[in-house]
Amino acid sequence: MVSFGKIIAIALIIGLGAINATAQESESDKIKIKSALSFSPGFLTENTKTIQLHGYLGLRPKQGRIELRGDGFYYLNAFGDRPRFTINHQLYAGAFYRFSDAQLQPYVGFQPGVAYAQSSEYGRLDEVTNTVTYKKSINPVGSVATGLDFFGEKLFFMFVETRYIFGKHKSDTYPVFLDEWRFSFGLGLHI
Repeated sequence: MVSFGKIIAIALIIGLGAINATAQESESDKIKIKSALSFSPGFLTENTKTIQLHGYLGLRPKQGRIELRGDGFYYLNAFGDRPRFTINHQLYAGAFYRFSDAQLQPYVGFQPGVAYAQSSEYGRLDEVTNTVTYKKSINPVGSVATGLDFFGEKLFFMFVETRYIFGKHKSDTYPVFLDEWRFSFGLGLHI
């Protein structure tokens, strides 16, 4: 089975290749490349909160309204009444529609993706060692997002975004919902 670290490495190599492949086009002002990194708090049911590191890379024509974007979430921690996971990393790829080309740009989008997760609640008893094991698995997820970008500087922009994530962690035990509201805000770079 391919490890999540290898998947991340491959995604980064593909992303860097995409930047390199479009470098000539962006010099002639045909493609806009955006990237951002932020902390992203999330809210689960039953008074549980999560924190992830959120990064993304987006590409779009300077004159177009559709942006193609890949997002990654690295799970840092959960706290509250019922933290469900010890691992919950996620990768998404999808399209966003921008309602304006002005300095203030509201947008909405949909991204299918995958989650690499391990439940901290439901495990299986290993009859040989007499210990409970928690299986890691890769599961499909989806995300609907909306946000606002403010392009005030030549290279930098500010953003605020909210998204609803839906899916199920399915392994060899009871399925656990991956549903969550997340918020991201911060500073990004665009060329």
